[in-house]
Amino acid sequence: GEEGKGFKQLMETFESARIQTAARAIGVAQSALDVGMRYAQERKQFDKPLIAFPRVSGKLAMMAVEIMIARQLTYFSAREKDEGIRCDLEAGMAKLLGARVAWANADNALQIHGGNGFALEYTISRILCDARILNIFEGAAEIQAQVIARRLLG
Repeated sequence: GEEGKGFKQLMETFESARIQTAARAIGVAQSALDVGMRYAQERKQFDKPLIAFPRVSGKLAMMAVEIMIARQLTYFSAREKDEGIRCDLEAGMAKLLGARVAWANADNALQIHGGNGFALEYTISRILCDARILNIFEGAAEIQAQVIARRLLG
């Protein structure tokens, strides 16, 4: 890199890394929704598929809503980055939100699976592990929230 511009270049690298982590998180969240939806359609209780129960269908609906919000924030951040606009705040927000949505969706999909969700034969057990790490790397959630708060305060 250019001499004397190391810190700026490092921050730009963080922007890219956080956007990439947000995108990975959205993929994990979408996978959780997909396996939760499939399980809810196939698994029957009281002669009805789980998805017929309002608590289950409501969980799935909110999972989809949260994915859409996280995806749009990630797209916005990526567009800013592509256009050469500083986006450390937006990238941090996208990473924080994406990781939280991935974890919440994995947890909700596990809940839909019930005890079966802990069995290694079910994909959701792996998705839960994949979701957990997203809150840790590229800036732990707590640190990410502090960085966002500092940036908002000026």
